[in-house]
Amino acid sequence: MRQVVYIANSESKNIEVWNLHQNGEMNLIQKTNTEGQVQPIKIIKNKNLLYAGISPDNKIFTYFIDKNGFLEKKNESSIPGKPNYISSNYNKKFLFCSSYHGNCISVSPLNKYGIPQDPIQIIYNIEGCHAAKINYKYNVLFVMSLKEDRIYLYYLTDFGILKNTEQKLLHTQAKSGPRHIVFHPNQDFIYTINELNGTIDVWKIYKINNITRVQKIQNVNILNNQCTEKYWSSDIHITSCGRFLYASDRFFNTISLFHINQNNKKIVFYKSYQTEKQPRSFHIDFNNQYLIVAGEKSNKLVIYNISEKNGELKKNNTYNTGERPIWIVIHKL
Repeated sequence: MRQVVYIANSESKNIEVWNLHQNGEMNLIQKTNTEGQVQPIKIIKNKNLLYAGISPDNKIFTYFIDKNGFLEKKNESSIPGKPNYISSNYNKKFLFCSSYHGNCISVSPLNKYGIPQDPIQIIYNIEGCHAAKINYKYNVLFVMSLKEDRIYLYYLTDFGILKNTEQKLLHTQAKSGPRHIVFHPNQDFIYTINELNGTIDVWKIYKINNITRVQKIQNVNILNNQCTEKYWSSDIHITSCGRFLYASDRFFNTISLFHINQNNKKIVFYKSYQTEKQPRSFHIDFNNQYLIVAGEKSNKLVIYNISEKNGELKKNNTYNTGERPIWIVIHKL
């Protein structure tokens, strides 16, 4: 199995393609000019497609991924608002794009080639609309409203239309700023990171009387209750084995490791690591062997070895990248 790493460099206006070798070393194999500031990138694996959100023209570029991992641009699609997060539904028929500045979420059908068509639905007035990700098992789209301290919940119909769930929304702590989200591998538990108060919420999703419900079961500080009034938390990921969770903070330049209780799926703080300046984005490889962090202000990538025993991070290599790397995804060829 080969793995390639894609880095979106906003200021350099390009996407870098790196080989990730089995020993943790990386080498740059391609730079693709995006013509504008690139922010979110998303891969649909079964179609070998990468989607990139581009501003200020507010577009999604579609790239084909060839057998070596190289990108070839195929299409440009217009969307409402500056793109901040891109995701898709289970059968890869619809693409969701959220806009923090546009305060909206849009739904775009994908044709048989995976090319986004004009949006068929736009939901406005979601203040600070950030990550939007669907839980495949329960068919519920979680839409983070950072400025409202809310998470909106929508069912997706077969026709690609979002409709409110019975619960409609979740409330986070006041002035917490819910930002990103990750699902446990069994998809019955959800972990959301709050940008403004440096906490992680753990939620349980279940059905009762055939109605889907989401309940908060835990709130944990990202730095083990370190006394501070300012946070700037950003990204959150979980290993596919479901044992370890990692979260980053851009103000403290840290990656925090949590252990996941295998019975109730709550998390326990284990350790925090100093990393590159302003770690806005990071990603875990398919083997749960490496964690790669991008320093938005240092313009560097750091690759860490992940301990299979306890999830500990050990620095492996550091590489220079383009200006303002703000998004990382890893693809398996």
